[in-house]
Amino acid sequence: MSKTMAITSVIAGLAIGGMAAYVNSPTMHQNFESHTKIVVPKIEGSELVNMRASMNLKRSGQYELYFLTGNLVGFNTAGNYHFDSYGLSLMPTSAEQVVPDGKKLNLMETMFSQRGMHSMEDLKVIRIGKAQTILVAPRYSYLFIFAEP
Repeated sequence: MSKTMAITSVIAGLAIGGMAAYVNSPTMHQNFESHTKIVVPKIEGSELVNMRASMNLKRSGQYELYFLTGNLVGFNTAGNYHFDSYGLSLMPTSAEQVVPDGKKLNLMETMFSQRGMHSMEDLKVIRIGKAQTILVAPRYSYLFIFAEP
């Protein structure tokens, strides 16, 4: 009887501990999309650049992210993420420049598509209702909406 009780107790403890870790995990499974416009100053006025971004945060603590301009220039990145008291930090483990074949890049596109041009640490997360989130970095902000996986 005591052996059965001990085994049952261990199994119950493992199950409860696993569920508690899953529920209290500082990770999430959520897809976000953004259709943002960036104002780029020019010598004579400014230019409005269409941006599209998609971010997939996985329960495993990994993420996938891409940013593309309306001309399909940008970058893909993947890595690990974590939340802390400062906000969301994305730690890339891989990054890839996205440039259509034969496309001659202007200065803005060249800078935008370079690895390291986008701050991904200590992003402030501002929730707006249930379906919208603003990610604020030192040089930019993006309005993301929740997307279906």
